[in-house]
Amino acid sequence: MLNKKRKKVGLALGSGGAKGYAHLGVLRVFEENNIPIDYLSGASAGAIVAALYSLHRNTAKVEEILTDFNKIRSLIDFSFNGGIIKGKKITSFFENIFEGKKIQDLEIPISIVATNYNTGEAVEIRRGDIALAVRASISIPFLFELVNYKGKELADGGLSSPVPINALKKLGADVLIGVRIEDKLGSNERKNFYSMAERSISILQHNLSEAELQKSDILIDPYFEGYGILGFQKVIRGKTYEAIESGEKATKEQINTIKKIIGEEKEISGIYKL
Repeated sequence: MLNKKRKKVGLALGSGGAKGYAHLGVLRVFEENNIPIDYLSGASAGAIVAALYSLHRNTAKVEEILTDFNKIRSLIDFSFNGGIIKGKKITSFFENIFEGKKIQDLEIPISIVATNYNTGEAVEIRRGDIALAVRASISIPFLFELVNYKGKELADGGLSSPVPINALKKLGADVLIGVRIEDKLGSNERKNFYSMAERSISILQHNLSEAELQKSDILIDPYFEGYGILGFQKVIRGKTYEAIESGEKATKEQINTIKKIIGEEKEISGIYKL
């Protein structure tokens, strides 16, 4: 019989385009080590993985869905109305994989974070249609058409909360674990317009995530270099295994600390030992 109450574990999955496949590596290591996840939050790429894991509670199933690259490549529908991609095919894809469920129907409580495009404030979505919420959270301005949600025009969650620790804390987690997926800031010799614009965005996102991560208990920080802001060329080529492995490696480096903070394995609920 367990006498000591286990601390509730929350996992915040960050934004980062194709680097979001690292979240699969993180979840895989959690499962291998019987680490429970009681709450999830996600922004942009992290919102997709968090919502799918909340639905299936099985990393292999989530990976199966997100590595169907032929299906993913077919989701591009061009637009010239506020974004390069309309997003209707992506919305239909989300409606299918999320089975029309509501956020409040999920077994693991989740907060999906988007950004109010007019005010710049983070919008934490904890109820309603999963597909619509996730579609809003990935709406990178210029790339995707924005999403109208309850009278608000919503954009990508990474613009306001790249690693949504604040949203996770509001759900009630005792242990706040953040997963940051971004290119590491080092020396950069490229001086063309694109590379300078990309680096400027990376710096802004890094500083924004640093501020929020001050509230976290543990940071899982996979190493990335050369992906850029989105790294979609990796998805197009079906080469995301590097990101998954990077997520695994970074999580294994923190796993003993995680176990120590939440309690010894004998104190972890039996459902995660099946």
